[in-house]
Amino acid sequence: MTITKKITGLLLLAGISLFSVSCKKDFDTPPIKTIPEGNKITIADLKAMYQGTPLKITDELSMFAVVTMDEQSGNIYKEAYIQDETGAINLRLLSSGGLYQGDSVRVFLKGTILSTYNQMMQLDSVDVDNNIIKQATKRDRQPDVFTSIAQITTGQQAKLIKLENVQFVSNELGNTYADGVNLTSQSRTLEDSLGNTIIVRTSGYANFANDTLPNGSGSLIVIVSQFNSTLQFLIRNPNEVVFNNPRFGAGNPGNTLTKNFQDQSITSGGWTTQLVIGTYNWTTSDAGSTGNFYGMMSNWTGSGNVASEAWLISPAIDLSASTNATFDFRNASNFSGPNMEVLVSTNYDGVSAPSTATWTQLGANLSTGGFAWVNGGPLSLNSYLTNGVYLAFKYTGTASSGKTWEVDDIIVTW
Repeated sequence: MTITKKITGLLLLAGISLFSVSCKKDFDTPPIKTIPEGNKITIADLKAMYQGTPLKITDELSMFAVVTMDEQSGNIYKEAYIQDETGAINLRLLSSGGLYQGDSVRVFLKGTILSTYNQMMQLDSVDVDNNIIKQATKRDRQPDVFTSIAQITTGQQAKLIKLENVQFVSNELGNTYADGVNLTSQSRTLEDSLGNTIIVRTSGYANFANDTLPNGSGSLIVIVSQFNSTLQFLIRNPNEVVFNNPRFGAGNPGNTLTKNFQDQSITSGGWTTQLVIGTYNWTTSDAGSTGNFYGMMSNWTGSGNVASEAWLISPAIDLSASTNATFDFRNASNFSGPNMEVLVSTNYDGVSAPSTATWTQLGANLSTGGFAWVNGGPLSLNSYLTNGVYLAFKYTGTASSGKTWEVDDIIVTW
């Protein structure tokens, strides 16, 4: 009886053991995803492939680069910038996230599209999962260093740079980088000690959009972007804007006259208009840049042009105590017709028809079209260091032609 029980117990244990073994599940090992490398090219090689029309890349090609700007600050979205030893380019991502500043990556190019957007070279339709292979992290590139805005050309497009000895122009002081309340992007004007200027463009979604612009001078680290013919800067992090030095030159003037049209009034601050021909006059608008107002004049009726002459004239300015006076503004234009004239007078009375005074044309830099914003100066007013100086923007249009002209961020310093 005892032996039988022992045998029965052993058989039961063996059955349990066999059952346990037979119920143990072997999980399949997931396949390791591999992305082919193909032929290796540089960013310069990639850009050379562009022939003016979008190019979908069908060959197995790879390039190696470092991410120099990501989306974490909110200043760009579904984008990244990468750079190698030969150049830099903007990546347009199919979905947000996955790339971070300092990532060393291999970009598998098959399936992506090489194109331009408003003259900015880009690699579009980049799938982070299928086109990007991370090689390492925290491999930040050091920016190229420049000492003058004039040194920044289209050759630096998409590159990470450091620009020294700059400041925001006087009439920007007190503004924020952008409008984080209404989520509106803004352009702010930066100047160097030589009087050159460039735009700093910030998204209303940036986490520093509502930060006030620094009022000193110093250096900043940025990505060089481009919108049509206008180069502009993108800030990665406001901590990379280090303006700890005193303001310099005309940026720290004894007197200023500014007008940025944000109050939506064409005549506030003592400015006046003179309508000489026609019924169309200077007004304010924010078309194309919601919330960022500017002065605008056009002779287009909706179906044709009408003969027009309209003046936007500053209040009288006393430059008699100045030894150095400058005048600057931004302007944009589109369509065909006469150029706007930028004029100065020392014998206008401020109320009469402009023809009663003598006006001298200033050699302003004017927009060539496409609503591309350019800086009109800085223009020297040192030949007019007297009391009663007037500045004017004169618009002319005919019955068959007429440009739209826009002006903004007017500043006179003395």
